[in-house]
Amino acid sequence: MFFSPQIRLKPLAQLCHRLATATKAGIQDRKIWSSEAERGPRSQRQQISLISEQLEDRKSLSEALPVTGKYFPPLFRQMVEVGEKSGQLDSTFQRLASHYDRTLKAKRDFMGQLSWPLLQLGMSILVVGLLIWIMGIMPVNRGAEADRIDILGVGLIGTSGLIIYVNVLLIVGIAILLAIEAARRGVGWSRALQRMMMRIPILGGALKTLAISRFTWALQLVLDTPMDLRRAMPLALEAAGNDSFARHGYAVADRIENGQTIHASLAATGLFPTDLLDSIAVGEESGRLVETMERVSAEYQVRASSAISVLAQFAGYGVWLLVSAFIIGLIFQIFSFYVGQINSVL
Repeated sequence: MFFSPQIRLKPLAQLCHRLATATKAGIQDRKIWSSEAERGPRSQRQQISLISEQLEDRKSLSEALPVTGKYFPPLFRQMVEVGEKSGQLDSTFQRLASHYDRTLKAKRDFMGQLSWPLLQLGMSILVVGLLIWIMGIMPVNRGAEADRIDILGVGLIGTSGLIIYVNVLLIVGIAILLAIEAARRGVGWSRALQRMMMRIPILGGALKTLAISRFTWALQLVLDTPMDLRRAMPLALEAAGNDSFARHGYAVADRIENGQTIHASLAATGLFPTDLLDSIAVGEESGRLVETMERVSAEYQVRASSAISVLAQFAGYGVWLLVSAFIIGLIFQIFSFYVGQINSVL
């Protein structure tokens, strides 16, 4: 469900770090999760308590996690199961922590490069609000509400107009936040939007590079475990964070099950560049696919930084375009107002 709880990226990365440290120290899972339920972040305690209760009933961690529904992402749940079965749960948590740290850093870099255009937009919105309020205290004829100056021409004047303006901004802001949350949860229309954006020149290339960087890191992560490839490939493709990749997960798994190689199965999607597919082919033939993916993943992390800059520029241009339209429209409105005033006097 849309409003069902889901753990955020930063708390998830922090949780994985704490779990890795505690598990490596030899503390039992039951005690670790009981401690998290009592002293962990308040936003997580309800879901963590459900897991703790299951562990108290002598269930394994992988058996306890489903009680939280989709609170934890699929990659986390599957990796925990593999980590338990292989007896490497501590290193599994550490790998997951590194994976989520990388993803979090990419998001921070993007928002950091977008901060200045957003600040300009905020200042423009603030100036308009201030103008609306000032117009309410500058009547042409004392006490004549009808003669108050309305430079913007939208009927928003004074304190009452400012309240309406703020309410409109709140509604727009809530709509934007809901759209972002829908995209994070992979709601149907957001997936269609992702596929459409992938077809836009330059922007689509940057999105593809970013998705491949996440895919290569996740694939290296799951290949370094005893996880069956038929389960590993859908997880790695879903970890790309882009529906254009995630939707091919089970088709790729079916090809592998039918005897095709990994690079041939991925090539059939038409999404991956030749140099990546060649590297995967060499890794398969040499039996060193994990080491190959580790090297390729490092290369794509560098490319991802450039892709983030491109995405930030696109978003920045969009914000600047909005600010420019905002300011130009305001200038023309003020100009038209004063021209009208001059004509009425003449």
